Amino acid sequence: MQILNWLPPHAQQIRYIAPLYEEDNEGDRYCYNEDEATSVWYDIIKQVHKTKRPMYYRRRTTELARRDKYQYQLSVYNENNWKNDWTKSIHVRVKVIGKRVLFLYDEEFVHKNWIANKKKRELKDKIRELKEQKFKSYSKKILKVGDTVPSELDMDKLDELIGEWTENSEALNEGR
Repeated sequence: MQILNWLPPHAQQIRYIAPLYEEDNEGDRYCYNEDEATSVWYDIIKQVHKTKRPMYYRRRTTELARRDKYQYQLSVYNENNWKNDWTKSIHVRVKVIGKRVLFLYDEEFVHKNWIANKKKRELKDKIRELKEQKFKSYSKKILKVGDTVPSELDMDKLDELIGEWTENSEALNEGR
């Protein structure tokens, strides 16, 4: 087959058994084949990171393969976001080749994504700080002659309201 030319020659094929779920009378879902189902995180991703040998499995459709690729690549990204040192992160890249989901050991790819994510986080923190400074300056405007001077309680309440507003607006922006 032509598609096998795209796989690394030393890649190991894994038999993938999908988890199957049932629902009980109370509406709770549980996996009834936990013993047989493939735990991709421990059986594949951790093994690829440890042995540096690529592994792959085959799904029934390309849509399932793409879904798995995004799911597992996102879980690797999320795990690596908690690491302060990129050398301690998981150096696994997930690819789709036809109906196959391929897991590769790729330090360079993970390093680039780790740096980009750290810069993105620093930029978000800078923007948040600038917004906070901007709204603090609004609350301390110079009063004109004839205006009543607000009390310290009013200023504290105003600062609380501005803080709540910035948190809510950040939460809405992240949800987009």
